[in-house]
Amino acid sequence: MPLLILGFVLAALFWMLWAIAWAVVWAVALLAWPIAVIFGAVVLFRAVTRGSLRFAEAPPPAAGNTAFDDYRRETMSRLDEESAKFREFLERLRRSKDKLEFDQFMAERHARPAINSVPSLPAV
Repeated sequence: MPLLILGFVLAALFWMLWAIAWAVVWAVALLAWPIAVIFGAVVLFRAVTRGSLRFAEAPPPAAGNTAFDDYRRETMSRLDEESAKFREFLERLRRSKDKLEFDQFMAERHARPAINSVPSLPAV
């Protein structure tokens, strides 16, 4: 009889420890997933902004038709050149717009009176 009671006590202790362990696992999982999502987003954002994550770098598989493969290669190189020229155009456009805004700001700044000049007050 004492062994039976000891068995029940040990079984109850085992199940209590099992329940506590699962409660800890669930608590960690519920509390840690936002941190994991934020960490993953930061890693992905850094990879994209540094340019180390590029999806289109691998050459497309050959179609088996050499004429089509040559056409596709020429077209892709032409599109890459046009894309580079367009990016350069956008950069020049951005610089010219910035220069225009800066010149306008400087013209307005020179047109208004200086802040340090205090108008003279009439003598009383």
